[in-house]
Amino acid sequence: MTLKSLTPALILAGLMLAVAGGLRLAEGAGLVDADMARRGIQVAIGLMLAAYANLMPKQIRRWRSARADAREQAALRVGGWSLTLAGLAHAGLWAFAPLAIADTVAMMVVAGAMVVTLGFAVWSLTLCRSTGEGAARS
Repeated sequence: MTLKSLTPALILAGLMLAVAGGLRLAEGAGLVDADMARRGIQVAIGLMLAAYANLMPKQIRRWRSARADAREQAALRVGGWSLTLAGLAHAGLWAFAPLAIADTVAMMVVAGAMVVTLGFAVWSLTLCRSTGEGAARS
């Protein structure tokens, strides 16, 4: 793993820590209540998920057959789209929905996106292995 691939993750982690710390300080100073601080961190988590998922399709390695590379790229795109949309929905729910609804529905949205992502990846891998497309080039 190179520094180039770690940089976006480190930036997002630093932003998350800054948001969490800032909200904790604001809560301690009485600027926001506990519910608003909770909403703020959950919105930040949703936006972080969306940002990181947006980077997924850009992480392909080309070292197998062209069909296997295409299937991997398709799986990364499906995962990127589904998790980006789930992150945005998560952030929107926590920003605007009542707490009881946001807590349950946001979790269901992200879990659904994970099922779609993993399901498509497993289907793509199974299809690739059954047709022998995953073999390395000679």
